[in-house]
Amino acid sequence: MPKSELYKISVADGKVMLRIPEQLVGAETADMDDIQAELHMMDVDYVPEELLDIYNRTSGEFDFLTYLKTTNFTLQIELSDDQSKAYLNIIPPKEIIEPLTLERVLSALRQENVFQGIDREFIEKIIKDKIYFEPLEVARGKTPVNGKNGHLELLFLPEKFRPSLESNINLRELPVMQKVSEGQELVMVEKATMGEDGYTITGRLLTANSGKQYRIRPGRNTRFNSEGTHIIAASEGIVCFGNDNISVERIKYIDKVDGSVGRVRFDGIVSVRGNISDRCSVEAVRIEVGGSVGKASLRSTGDIRVAQGLKGTVVQCGGSLHASNLIDTQASIFDHAVVDEFILNSKVLCGSTLQVNAPDGYVSGGVLQVGNLIRLSNVGLPENKKSKNISSNEQEVHPKTLIEVGISLKNRKQFNELEKRARESLYDFQDDLSEITSLIEDLENMGWNEEKIRNLGELENKANKNVNGAFSDLRKREAQDEINELNKITGGGVVFILGRIPEGTIVNVRRYRYIVRSNMADKAFSFSENGIQTSSCIELLKNYQKYFIEMVV
Repeated sequence: MPKSELYKISVADGKVMLRIPEQLVGAETADMDDIQAELHMMDVDYVPEELLDIYNRTSGEFDFLTYLKTTNFTLQIELSDDQSKAYLNIIPPKEIIEPLTLERVLSALRQENVFQGIDREFIEKIIKDKIYFEPLEVARGKTPVNGKNGHLELLFLPEKFRPSLESNINLRELPVMQKVSEGQELVMVEKATMGEDGYTITGRLLTANSGKQYRIRPGRNTRFNSEGTHIIAASEGIVCFGNDNISVERIKYIDKVDGSVGRVRFDGIVSVRGNISDRCSVEAVRIEVGGSVGKASLRSTGDIRVAQGLKGTVVQCGGSLHASNLIDTQASIFDHAVVDEFILNSKVLCGSTLQVNAPDGYVSGGVLQVGNLIRLSNVGLPENKKSKNISSNEQEVHPKTLIEVGISLKNRKQFNELEKRARESLYDFQDDLSEITSLIEDLENMGWNEEKIRNLGELENKANKNVNGAFSDLRKREAQDEINELNKITGGGVVFILGRIPEGTIVNVRRYRYIVRSNMADKAFSFSENGIQTSSCIELLKNYQKYFIEMVV
């Protein structure tokens, strides 16, 4: 609490008055040493017993202490707690012998370590107009101004569906299958701004934070405009978002994929209106399925969205997966997995987050291995799904479920390998450039011939390959960076199970194991110094809910 709120010394008509407010129980009180120090600075002669009497009385009113007999100006300087402002109170002597000067005020400020933001003109005005007995602000620091984050304006969406500019846009939650034409502006990229540092009146630097750039790049069939402010469609097609890029893809519509079709490979989006039957496969940039998928194979460099379920399916997904349910499915997913109803006897490997949305949804049997966050409604079959053919003397054996979060050693090895490959590709590119430069100089001096031109073409192709390889690996590494960053935020990962958790369920966090010994419910499993700790989901989930995504089928 500032001193001015704990006590007040005032001088009027040559009288020194002291006010000490009534003190509340437990509240901060005025310090006698502070009062005496200020009176000494004012060169006030007083009777100590009278000061003690006023101090103990705490009447809340101004009490007479003594007469002021000084012949010099008294300069009271007080700094705010955060050192952003300094206040000057001038108390004149009863008889002015030497006038007050600007230099004396500046000297007094320097003695209080006030060096920055001094308003000299205002101090001169105070002296000229003889403004006394009133604390006035005479120095002010500069408040740091943080930079603004970069953001996107999604021009390809109708205006009523565009997120506000202030909102935190998750590109995977946007409406899908937006058709665009060649030359159409897709997004406007507003770049982040730098912060402006500030300072205190004592000269301490206050560092500002610069805004964070919104990371997005042109992908296939898109490009920046000449100013670098907009990403434009280079061809007609459907908008697709990758990990950090926007592309425009061709689309292929298929009614269904069955034995008559067999295998589908398409360099773009495959949209299947119906089902995908057993022993079929689909490979594409992105896959949309309006029905269900049987014992088939799905492989995509981007997202996979299935309106119904996957049963016995093998999935390789380079983006995120959304499906109604998974049964006997093996899925490897780079980013997020969103399941509406249940996961039964499946093995799911997922880079960032996995969630089962339905309040009565569940996971039973199988293995879930996820990089950062898992949110499940229940573990184990509901009562109405359990076998009814078990006699009263027999005890039903429930499938055990293994749930694990944490970046695996395999993924960390892949991350390091990507960095190594990117670095090697860049070194090779530098060697290629040196060879190309040397060959061009040789051609300019010795003349052109077919063999040298052929060598130059081969070197150019090799250099392009090395550059493309380096950028591809770096982009994959940057995508993995986001997963690693979330892993740090979550302390190695968290498992949220909002409903029932049966005995025998195994939960691993950062390779530490927790075996559920008896039935429980509503538990969050996270890592602590002593291993895995459990707590209620409600409070902890509030901190991490924003990292789970919503995908629209």
